Amino acid sequence: RRNVVPALKEMACLLVAANAWLLPPARTLYAQRQLSASRSRPCMQRQPTARDDVPPVDKATFVAAVEILDRELAKAGGVDPPKSLSEAEGSGEAAFAIGKTTAKLPLSEVEGLGLVEATYLVLVSGVTTPLVESGLQVKDTIVSVSVEGTELHESTRALDLAATAERLTAAIKTAEENGVAEIGLELNRLVELRYAEK
Repeated sequence: RRNVVPALKEMACLLVAANAWLLPPARTLYAQRQLSASRSRPCMQRQPTARDDVPPVDKATFVAAVEILDRELAKAGGVDPPKSLSEAEGSGEAAFAIGKTTAKLPLSEVEGLGLVEATYLVLVSGVTTPLVESGLQVKDTIVSVSVEGTELHESTRALDLAATAERLTAAIKTAEENGVAEIGLELNRLVELRYAEK
């Protein structure tokens, strides 16, 4: 019924290169509470941010994180990994930019959201069909969470997985307490630039 990324559907919590954690989408937010506090990075402190005031994540970090996820998905699926994005950009074969968009996370679909941490950046690693329809894509990174009609609006930009899950959980709780059916997400997305042929 759920269109979860097959490579991650049966995957347990797994430590991979560059301190990346892959969690099964159906238990991401809840399993995260059990992670050791020692994995939290002291440099990533709580920084509430005003609406529409969250700067994009670092591009090099974003590219590196996406490459790690691509490799792990390929490994889990038993296929060859795609060509390195940084190599493609360095050779002039491709160019990438960071786009900014928004999405809604319905409370009824929370368990359909999978997250992965790679190189100090948390990416979306699994989504259900309803989440795709609400604006989420695999490889997005969540930079802020909010609940309509409340004062809750906090940055999750470049936070680790534990801190990101904590703020998502707080937003979900606030939405439930205020009778709101969804939470708002501000996303950054790595976009390949394409030029029209003359």
